Amino acid sequence: MLHDLLDAPTGWRTDWSTDGESPSGHWDWVVAMAAAEVDGRLVALSGGSDQAVRMWDAATGDALGEPVTGHWGTALTTTTLDGRPVALTSGTDMTVRIWDLAAGKPSGEPLTGFEDKVEAIATTAVQGRPVAVTGTGSALGLADPSVRVWDLTTRAPIGPPLVGHTDAVCAVSTAELDGRPIAVTAGHDATVRIWDLTTHRQLGAPLTGHTDAIWAVATTRLDGRPVAVTSSDDSTLRLWDLTTGQPLGEPLTGHGAGVETVTTTMLAGRPVAVSGSWDQTVRVWDLANGRQTGPELTFPAQVQALAALRDGRLLVGYDRGVAALSTV
Repeated sequence: MLHDLLDAPTGWRTDWSTDGESPSGHWDWVVAMAAAEVDGRLVALSGGSDQAVRMWDAATGDALGEPVTGHWGTALTTTTLDGRPVALTSGTDMTVRIWDLAAGKPSGEPLTGFEDKVEAIATTAVQGRPVAVTGTGSALGLADPSVRVWDLTTRAPIGPPLVGHTDAVCAVSTAELDGRPIAVTAGHDATVRIWDLTTHRQLGAPLTGHTDAIWAVATTRLDGRPVAVTSSDDSTLRLWDLTTGQPLGEPLTGHGAGVETVTTTMLAGRPVAVSGSWDQTVRVWDLANGRQTGPELTFPAQVQALAALRDGRLLVGYDRGVAALSTV
C-alpha cells in the first residue's frame, strides 16, 4: 500500500492506494473503474490490461475475493439486476460478461454476437427493462463501428445497431432528456451523438468541436438541464447542452496531453467534472463557470480511469495502481 501519492496542500488526500508490487494489485495498466454496494458495503472495481477485474473495500483498500481473470476489461460498469449488484465487463474476446458481485461468479450468459472489440458500456432502464448500451470498434477495424442496446434480462439485442459513427465508439453514457432515456456516445471520429433509446433514433445532428478522438463521456445535470462532458486526445474537455445540442462555453483547457477519462460528481454542493490525462494529472472543473478548481493532482503515471464514489471520494486508475482520494 502507498499513502504518499498526493501532498496535503492540494486539498485532497490519498485514503488508500495499491500497485503491482502488492500481491493483490494489477501488474499492468488499470483502464476502467466503477463502484457498487455489495452486502451493505461500498466496493471499488478495477479492470486492467492484465486481464483481471479486481474488487476492493472502498473504505480500506483491502482486496475482496479472487480477481476475475482471463477477460481483459476494456470497459466496466455496475448496475442492479434482479435485485443483486452486478458488474458488466467487456474484453478483446468480443463479449460482455455479467458478474454477480456478491457471489463472485458469472451471472447468466454473456452478451455475444459482436464483430469487434467492445470499447464502452453503460446501463439504464427503458420502459422498465434493465438495458446495456455498448460501443464497438477498434484500431483493427474488424467491422463497422456501432452502438447496440441489450435487454439484460433476455441477453438479446433490442432492435438493430444504432449506426452513424464512422470510427470506433469508445465512450458511452446514459441520461434522461424530457423524461426519456437517452445514450450519449463518442469516439475516434471526434463526434458526439445523442440517441433516443425508446425509438432508437439519433436526436439532432452530431455534436462537433473536438479535433481528435474522444475517449470518454460523462453526463450530469447543470442548473436542472442534462449536460455531457467529453474528453479528447486534443487535450481538452467540452461541455454540451443535451437539450439544444450546443456547446456550453469554451473548451476546458489546461491538460498538457490527451485526456483519457472523465467522470462527474458533486463537490461542495457544486457539479464538477474530474479528468485524467496522459500528462499524469487529475484535474477538477467547476461546470458552472468552466474553470479548474484547485491545482492539478499529479500521479506516477498516465491516468486512464476514474470513478466517483457516492460519498464524494474519487477512484483513480493508472499504471498498475488504484487509489481512493478524498477532500481534506
